[in-house]
Amino acid sequence: MYMLLQISESKNGLVSGTHVQWCCSSTLEEAAKRARATEAANSNRIEVAVVEELYDPYCFGKLYQNLKRLDL
Repeated sequence: MYMLLQISESKNGLVSGTHVQWCCSSTLEEAAKRARATEAANSNRIEVAVVEELYDPYCFGKLYQNLKRLDL
């Protein structure tokens, strides 16, 4: 499982941001396609990264920091 993260900061392959969506039962390539589709659905006003899952039932609005970006 992967997590899509709306990027607030990006540096040296690490990203910080807030949870957008979970990508369950998908490959990294499928998760990256979902990330690009999410950007397009938001008129490319946000940047979305794929990161490893950090399952948290209280993820909405939580700021995650310095996670490795996988979709580059």
